[in-house]
Amino acid sequence: MKDPRDQFHFDCRHMLWSRPCRFHKEEGVRCLECPHYDPVKTRVLLVKLAADGDVLRTTGVLPVLEREFPGTHLTWATAPSAAPLLENHPKVDRILVTGRGVPPELLAEEFDLVLCPDADPFSAALASVGRTGRRRGYTLADNGVVRPLSRGAREWLAMGLDDDLKRKGDRTYQEILQDVLELSERPGPPELHLTEEEKEGARRFRRAAGIPGDRPLVGLNTGAGSRWPRKRWTYEGFLELGRRLASKGCSVLLLGGPSEEERNKRLLAEGGRGFFDAGSRNPVRDFAARLGLCDVLVTGDTLALHLGMAAGIPVVALFGPTSSAEIDLFGKGEKILPEGLDCLCCYRTKCEKKPNCMDLISVDQVLEAVERWLP
Repeated sequence: MKDPRDQFHFDCRHMLWSRPCRFHKEEGVRCLECPHYDPVKTRVLLVKLAADGDVLRTTGVLPVLEREFPGTHLTWATAPSAAPLLENHPKVDRILVTGRGVPPELLAEEFDLVLCPDADPFSAALASVGRTGRRRGYTLADNGVVRPLSRGAREWLAMGLDDDLKRKGDRTYQEILQDVLELSERPGPPELHLTEEEKEGARRFRRAAGIPGDRPLVGLNTGAGSRWPRKRWTYEGFLELGRRLASKGCSVLLLGGPSEEERNKRLLAEGGRGFFDAGSRNPVRDFAARLGLCDVLVTGDTLALHLGMAAGIPVVALFGPTSSAEIDLFGKGEKILPEGLDCLCCYRTKCEKKPNCMDLISVDQVLEAVERWLP
């Protein structure tokens, strides 16, 4: 038998090792004669574990890395809940899913560049395990101290430790990420690559639910995650907004996860005609596909916001306790903030003020913004 080294391009990014690559399966081409041969020139490890929305918005670095390091093979280490957001992405060659353990690949392999944009000690430890001559972002020292490796990384670390510095921040996450990872240009919007089957599944849902195709469809994402529950707008606000949109000839699609199931059922019952429920138990990619049916999305500062941007949908984003400055809508949507408060961007999980910041966002504010972006 011939030496395998004489029969295969082991440096091709499409190499799967344990089975034939897709081009051999689909087209029957032999490796050494394959027109799809794509040699890897730079092996990059990106450690970005959580949260899911932050993982998605970090995908904006991928086109920059491809331009800065042609021939990049990118391995992305992430948490189980975020992994589906990276599936099917043409610039992510491998996803390493980790809970709290170290993937064995990181112990065995060597990379040309390791990137870690988070000061989380476990993320920094994974970045330190990855063998390389170049690291950017954060690593973990022998004494357990997280080490920032650039001026931008030092500033981002300080903002994470001091709420006053966070509140004074006026740069977008993309600008911050560029400095933390010492990139040649600013990252772009989030990227999510749904399959045609996933998109068709959303279209089937629309037909089965009886959502008219000749009316604008406005998505109302009624939740905000569990870490900062104060990011969520009021039930009464969503109900009145939905009713007024329905009275103007729009259809309203209620979006959310398991935590919003009862809330959305109640909104559906009280909203009446023109309200539709997208379901609250959808896998995240199916959720994204249904969200992608909308013409405009209304949401708080949560995963749905980044999914809307990835889908290219105008987003009306509601802000109170978190930073609006860090969110770049890339010219497609509006940010709504309550007026007359000096305590915004407090990042507190509890608030004794009544009314609080999210209570002070009016239906008129949101409705006017939605109408500006309706087709």
